[in-house]
Amino acid sequence: MAISEALSKQLIKRKELLYNIGAISSYISMVIFLWHGIVLLVSKEQPKHTLVLYSASTLFSILVMAPYKWDKKWMRIKTSVGISVFGLSLLIYLICLVMY
Repeated sequence: MAISEALSKQLIKRKELLYNIGAISSYISMVIFLWHGIVLLVSKEQPKHTLVLYSASTLFSILVMAPYKWDKKWMRIKTSVGISVFGLSLLIYLICLVMY
């Protein structure tokens, strides 16, 4: 019990650090997603339909939620990056789907 209390106190003290780690991992996952699309484009392969659907649904959800996050500067930046990355990824996937 004492260990869990100590751990929860440490997590509460470091919540900004945890948020920043989560934000960085979110950006890394976006870069990996875009990188995968570029690899598919260079190797002239078709994407899996699930990736195209995931990219489209994620872009749609970001676009729909954007007005509610637009009041904070940091959320505008994150939303803009998400729209750019998932929009470009979807475009790359659709190009690969049509061409190959």
